Amino acid sequence: MKKKIAIILYLTSIVLFILGMINPILENSFLAGISKKPIYLASSIQYFFDEKEYFIGILILTFTFIFPILKYIFIALRLINVQFSQAKWVTYLIEIVNKWAMLDVFVVALIIVNMKFHSILISASIEIGTTFFAISVLLLMVSSWILQKEEEEELTVFG
Repeated sequence: MKKKIAIILYLTSIVLFILGMINPILENSFLAGISKKPIYLASSIQYFFDEKEYFIGILILTFTFIFPILKYIFIALRLINVQFSQAKWVTYLIEIVNKWAMLDVFVVALIIVNMKFHSILISASIEIGTTFFAISVLLLMVSSWILQKEEEEELTVFG
């Protein structure tokens, strides 16, 4: 039963993650709303690279795209009962990704703060993509936690 709940949360998280990527996370209004511009996670990465802020661009790319996708892959493998007992480096990599997975929420907050305080003539409002992305992160965390607890219970019963 727990595994079914984890699968449902996992699949819902994937859908919300995709929706978070294709929907704007912010909308900038210039000159009291005369001109509006949607900001997407991908365009925010491009923005930082265009501004020659490579460290921030790489940070956002890594923690909003690469690490979450790796975590989705690792959880999918756990859901289909792939064991990594022979490949210790994979287990180590999974631990690293899990430890740093919450940094993606920080990165979105960083984007929001940066865009909001860029100019006094610009106002920014949070859009639905931010909500989709945040909920996807939470559901993925819960799904991973459920799987971890189930694996610990199986080790206790069979170990």
